[in-house]
Amino acid sequence: MDFRIGRNDLLRGLYLTHGIADRKSTLPILANVLIRTEGKDKVVFGATDLKVAMMVTVGAKVADEGGITVGARQLYEIAKGLAGDEVRLQRSDQDWLFLSGGRTEFKVVGVSDRDYPKLTSGGEAESYKVDSGVLCEMIGKTIISVSQDETRPHLASVLFESDGERATMVSTDGHRLSKVSRAMPEGPRLASGVLLPRKGLAEIRRVLEGREGQSEVWVEQGLLGLRGDGVVLTVKLGEGQFPPYDQVIPKENDKKISVGRAELLDALRRVSIIASDKTWGIRFVLEKGSITIEADNPDLGNAKEVVEVDYQGSGLQIGFNARYFIELLEEMGEKDVGLELGGDLDPALVRAAEGGEYIGVIMPMRL
Repeated sequence: MDFRIGRNDLLRGLYLTHGIADRKSTLPILANVLIRTEGKDKVVFGATDLKVAMMVTVGAKVADEGGITVGARQLYEIAKGLAGDEVRLQRSDQDWLFLSGGRTEFKVVGVSDRDYPKLTSGGEAESYKVDSGVLCEMIGKTIISVSQDETRPHLASVLFESDGERATMVSTDGHRLSKVSRAMPEGPRLASGVLLPRKGLAEIRRVLEGREGQSEVWVEQGLLGLRGDGVVLTVKLGEGQFPPYDQVIPKENDKKISVGRAELLDALRRVSIIASDKTWGIRFVLEKGSITIEADNPDLGNAKEVVEVDYQGSGLQIGFNARYFIELLEEMGEKDVGLELGGDLDPALVRAAEGGEYIGVIMPMRL
């Protein structure tokens, strides 16, 4: 194997793949990135942890075809430090990889590509078109509520539903829920929802960030695939039954408050500085025309801030995790948001003040 490649193309291929490589796997080769030529003018970079897999195809000047695998993170750091606009990569008969760029040369231990797991391109599966920006936005609005508990795979995933005209994503960690719906007229037609695990979602978002236009999506044999701009990403679907989320969304909260999103977000950020770094506990004191946000911490002190709101109902005191509100409000782009509260033990519903298709549900906490 011997080829020359633009430094930016090399960095793109390694940037997208190196995060998937699994350094903790019992299979050492999974910590490597696959580098394989494709004809005389292309090179494929690949990586997998057996749950998420990616191939990135970029242009190159290939003098001698072949392939090799090399430690993914080490190679990415090397590539970032190389000088010059073009880099040469060569494989020796003993599976060493030689890299040279500018006046710098590296000789890196490699492993034969023959033992690397097969990566699929999904070329025979029926694919659908999705707006890259819309899909990326939906992931950002729901990944915040995905559970970190990998022993509960149905909660460590986002539920993705699509009927070919409209798509919905929902996530919950048991303490909060996020739901967003968007028009997706050429999207997948799924008989039932599928579960997309957190790591796979993060990689899909990383691929889509900044991309314009459409990407191809397919679902087949327990995988969701994404293809576009020379990238093919496949994610193994999660297992288990997602909770009946409609039952969690409160429908009878009678205290409806309209408030400026930026004002509420800034107040929460300031007051939560005093809150416990373990619970992030803050208190809402609701009165006519205002919400007072309070935090008490025996180790630091206390804080409170009054935020003007449009509300004329009865009073209420209720505790919440401030971080849940902050992360939700950061994902909302509207000028005003609506809070719908019930009693001091009822979950809060947060949505755009004029309705909207993005909602959050946050469970209360005792302080």
